Amino acid sequence: MAEINLSVSYSLAVFLVVLISGCIVNLLKQHFIFQLTGVAFFFVFGMIKTFQLLNDHAEVTIKELYFTILPLMSGLSACLISMIAGFWLFPSIRKMFKG
Repeated sequence: MAEINLSVSYSLAVFLVVLISGCIVNLLKQHFIFQLTGVAFFFVFGMIKTFQLLNDHAEVTIKELYFTILPLMSGLSACLISMIAGFWLFPSIRKMFKG
């Protein structure tokens, strides 16, 4: 049970750090390039991590797989949420900084 709590806490921390970083990146005019790179990174790294887990342990359970890729999926979702905020919320904020 402690391992599950640790994985969920770590995933929440990853989500918050990536979301805050994504909101900072949203201040740039072409923020979507960096956020799409982040989405691609989390997706590819998740596929590699899944392949390694399945290759090393043939009898892996769905629970183990889920908690292994949970931090990666939370980072990916934070990238997507910050990208949506960048298109809807941050244009007016960027205009305020321009003057």
